[in-house]
Amino acid sequence: MGAPARDVTVEKLIAIGFTEEDLVRANQAVASQKISFLHALENLGRVGSRLLVETLGAVYGCPVVHLEDRDVPQNILDLVPKDAASKLRAIPIERSANNLIVAMGNPNNQEVLKALQRRTNFFIRPVLASEHRIGEMLQKAYTGNLDVSKLKIEEAVSDDSNRMEILGQTTDDNGIHSLASYILQQCMVQGASDIHVEAYESELRVRLRIDGALRELTKLKIGWKEPLITKLKIMAKMDIAEKRLPQDKNMNLLIGGRPIDFRVSSMPTAFGEKMVLRILDKGSLQTDMTKLGFEPDDLLKFKESISQANGMVLVTGPTGSGKTVTLYSALAELNKITDNIVTAEDPVEFTLHGINQVPIRNEIEFTFAKALKAFLRQDPDVIMVGEIRDFETAEIAMKAALTGHMVLSTLHTNSAPETITRLLNMGVEPFNVVSALTCVVAQRLIRKVCTKCAARDPDVTTEVLIDLGFSPEYADQIVPMKGKGCPACNNSGEKGRTAIHEVLVMTDGVKNAVANKLPPMELKSVCMASGMRTLRQAALMKMAQGIISAKEVVSMTMPDDDRPTVDESE
Repeated sequence: MGAPARDVTVEKLIAIGFTEEDLVRANQAVASQKISFLHALENLGRVGSRLLVETLGAVYGCPVVHLEDRDVPQNILDLVPKDAASKLRAIPIERSANNLIVAMGNPNNQEVLKALQRRTNFFIRPVLASEHRIGEMLQKAYTGNLDVSKLKIEEAVSDDSNRMEILGQTTDDNGIHSLASYILQQCMVQGASDIHVEAYESELRVRLRIDGALRELTKLKIGWKEPLITKLKIMAKMDIAEKRLPQDKNMNLLIGGRPIDFRVSSMPTAFGEKMVLRILDKGSLQTDMTKLGFEPDDLLKFKESISQANGMVLVTGPTGSGKTVTLYSALAELNKITDNIVTAEDPVEFTLHGINQVPIRNEIEFTFAKALKAFLRQDPDVIMVGEIRDFETAEIAMKAALTGHMVLSTLHTNSAPETITRLLNMGVEPFNVVSALTCVVAQRLIRKVCTKCAARDPDVTTEVLIDLGFSPEYADQIVPMKGKGCPACNNSGEKGRTAIHEVLVMTDGVKNAVANKLPPMELKSVCMASGMRTLRQAALMKMAQGIISAKEVVSMTMPDDDRPTVDESE
């Protein structure tokens, strides 16, 4: 289907949202890029593909098919070989006797029709379909199971020294498969939590978040931008035609024979879309509380708190501090046949057998507060709320905790005492906090020294240790460690992460301080006097054990004012 005559289609195209300048640009693209007029219009992104296809179908009197509504059998797809379908951009969708109905973006292209007839020995009956949907189906129809472990990585990548040169050679279907395979496999091999695919003016950069820090995996020539991002969007069942708005989807892949879930997010930037893939590997979910990094006495406090018949336990910390894992471990501990456990999550990251997990849907105004109200009519024993974001949610959660339910939730605060201050600032009455709140756990994920290259850190003197918070008597006994860097840790000196915790139990002293509305610093002093080990003190204990470096203590925790120093007795 070439460019249309003005008197036939211009008015209808303008009526659905195009401008005359758009049509000029589309005609230029048809000539320069050798694509169909429909394809050029879709690339402009002015209107949805469905409306555009129906409009052009009506103008040309051509049958229309929406491929997103079609489930084409594999035996029909096999009637057109993969190489021919990809080259001619044509998808067989139905067979009737000697006729083969084929979806195309330009049903009037006689050369393509003749080529299809020669390759298939069928009479070709073309129908009009979205070029973007054709591209999407081409990817899906001829890839089969998305088991990236079976793709031929070596076609696109050989070794680190010439990766840029090799990856710059071809962006055909095989190359894209291999590139996507390489990125996803490296993500799993290196233990990354996120993949970042970022477009810049002259290159495409891929980074992996490993142990909380982003590390560059590779840089690609700019020609890989559209093919790779389109491939990832197709795998995640995103709308490849929508490039102006952010999108969020989930996808499941087989990697090394193991199913792995990904949460995929796209975002428009100045030089194209950025993709972030968050790995949700249920196999790596740690629900054994003894392996979460708790000190033994803090773990005992936490277990006793969540085991009570009612009350509220909050886990706090910034994004990426491991709050979700701690909550899931608590749920696994409480998961008994005798109890009804319900959760409200945004989104549900991992599914747990025996627990009723409810996804929050803000687009239909199904919020945490509404979910909580619904839960109270579901005869729950334990309620988990993904996050307390506002006064309404806090108030309902408090009431639930006061009426015979154990409530678990999270807040974004920097410390356990600050959590109480945050609740009061939300408008929760002090007497409700005192009556409902049982325990607050603040936590951080902190990088561990690589055990393969660990060595004494000569820069950390006794004076530095005392300044960090060790007692003078104990500082002389500390052997500060750091990683020198080796292949096992990618020369970073750090490998893996552990958690540090600040566990605040609501003792009578803390309750009195909250009821009397003591200022934050005074409240913290009362909490420490009641037996709370601060994040800095917890980090120093890990450092004394040789698990983390002094650099991590400084970067991940704040000094304690009027703090008791850490000594050997702890």
